[in-house]
Amino acid sequence: MNLPHLMSLASHLASHGFFCLRFTCKGLNIVHRIKAYKSVLNYLKTSGEYKLAGVFLGELVGESGTENASSP
Repeated sequence: MNLPHLMSLASHLASHGFFCLRFTCKGLNIVHRIKAYKSVLNYLKTSGEYKLAGVFLGELVGESGTENASSP
């Protein structure tokens, strides 16, 4: 999703030392997306080049503009 506000947020976070990983694949391909995230996280954890202080996995607001019903 290359929405201006998401690109701006990712750019701001990256410029302040946060590693931002974004995928643009649709929700229909969720299995592939999960495998890709898992591969990247495993690489970052095992790499001596990067130190992860924590991991945050977020989701976008749905297409209808409402939040996921399972969100607190």
